[in-house]
Parts: sequence; structure tokens; C-alpha cells
Amino acid sequence: MHPGELTRRGLLSLVLATAGCSLLDGSRPARGTPVVVATGETQGFFFAYGRELAAVLAAGLPEARVSTVTTSGTVDNLRRAAGVPGTFGLAALDAAAAAQYGQEPFALPEPPQAVGRLFDDYVHLVVPGESPVHRIADLAGRRVSVGPAGSGSALVAGRVLEVSGLRGRVTEERLGFSEALTGLDQGRLDALFWQGGLPTGSIVRLAGRRPLRLVPLGELLGPMRVRYGPYYRAASIPRGVYSNAVLVDTIAVPDLLVTSAATDPVLVHAVLELIFDDRKRLERAVPTAAQLDPRAAIATSPLPLHEGALRYYREVKR
Repeated sequence: MHPGELTRRGLLSLVLATAGCSLLDGSRPARGTPVVVATGETQGFFFAYGRELAAVLAAGLPEARVSTVTTSGTVDNLRRAAGVPGTFGLAALDAAAAAQYGQEPFALPEPPQAVGRLFDDYVHLVVPGESPVHRIADLAGRRVSVGPAGSGSALVAGRVLEVSGLRGRVTEERLGFSEALTGLDQGRLDALFWQGGLPTGSIVRLAGRRPLRLVPLGELLGPMRVRYGPYYRAASIPRGVYSNAVLVDTIAVPDLLVTSAATDPVLVHAVLELIFDDRKRLERAVPTAAQLDPRAAIATSPLPLHEGALRYYREVKR
């Protein structure tokens, strides 16, 4: 280990011990510690998960000041989490890798650190039930919502259009999720991209009012991995998740909880304890929380795990 690293770690331990927050004594964050959960759009999956996560943290950390902030999604969350200690953001791994390496849409590296892998997002391409769009190539010449700037949907939709050769051959609308659903329902849009957990409640509600279909995207997995990295995996959205929509093959990407490298390790450790201790509460509100597993949670590469997260997972393994 580099001598400077030893000095840094030694100073960190000394500061935390002096403040009554030693990493070794399992103590709590200091009274009044601000904790912010960056969520997502109000109709989106991150919003529901983030608000329930904040409720769990508020109940378990009465000494802290827990709040939420509504954001445009993954890219916004990564920037907030990287820049503000005590902010925890939900973010897709493909965008987190782009932040790590300073790839588009990040002009420079803005790397947060990982608290853990929580669940998987599924890429949805949603069309009305009567639509003539049955495969990705059928989007040519049509109006498609790719999601707002700063969202994971916009990032992955742009990549899907790129590898499918459709960039510039569709009319891209950068709409918020709620506005896109309304546009699809009222016929102003032909399709929308959405990256979210299963099921996404807003799509469930729309599918209950009118027939919807999901367009398969599984054929694009190979090109996506070759061009953008190994962050995508093959996945299926089962029949019945959205009313009568049939099973379709698609692409999934892991979602992480991220925070600043400067966030207090004691706070990060306490957050993880509450997430795993109260996973049943999370699961009742957001069924996707059933995917929580400490063995899978450490799979966050290329984002390094935060120091407080490393301590938690090492304790769990004992």
C-alpha cells in the first residue's frame, strides 16, 4: 500500500474516533447529520423506491435529518451523489460506468462510490396494442419518447437507437415519463422507451385502461455489450406483468445505490444495515426489493465500493 494511503486512512480513523464515530465501535452518525436520497421522476420506479428507502432511513436514523429530492433520474443522481457528501442516489450501472470514465453524457469523470447493487432495471419499448411496430426496425419514421435529459432511459434509448441504426431515422422526443405516457395514450407518440424495475406502476395503470405491447429488444444485447461494455444482460419481461402483454426478450442493467467518496463511512454502514434489516418493509412497498442480496450487492464494478460498504459486507461474510 502506498505510504500516503496509510496516512490518509490513519487520519480518517483518528478523526472519526475523536468525533465518537469510530469505524470499529459500530456507533451511529452524529446528531443532525443530513441524509438526502436522490430519487427520480414522480411517475417512475426510482421515485417509489427512493421514497420508501428514505422512510426506512428516517425511522432507523432518528438522529439524522433525512430528506428526498426529486430528480430527472440516473445521470442527475450520479452528479448529485458524487458532489454532495451524505447524498445517496439510485443509478443504473451503465451510466455509473460512464461517470467513472468521463464518457458521454459526462464531459469529465464524476465518479461516486457504490454502496451496493440493489436490483435490475429492464429496458421497455412500449407501443399501443394496435401499433404496427413489432420489432425495433419498425420505429423508423415514427415519434418516440426517449426520456428526459439526465435520465437512464435517455442514455439507454440513445444507445439502442445507435446500435440498431435508427439514430436520425426517428423523431426523438425528450419527454418526462408522465408526459410520455399521456402522449402514447392520446396518440401523439408512437412509442416510448423506459428503463425501470418490474412492474413499473404507471405502465400497469395505463395497460389497465388500454391495450399495450412491449417490443422485443433481446437481439441488440450483443451489439450493446460490444459497443458500450459488459453492463447489460439478457432478460425477459414475463407475460402478465403488464395486463395482456406477452413475454418479450429484452435487456437488463443493474441498479446501484451510490454516494460520495467523502460520505462518512459510519453513515454508509448504518444505511446498509437498515436496508438489509428492513428489506421486508421495502419489499412490501416495492416488490423489486426482493432482489436484495448481500452476496450480489458487492457486484458494482467498475465503481469501487465505499469504505463503509466494504466494512459492512466483510462483517456479513463472517
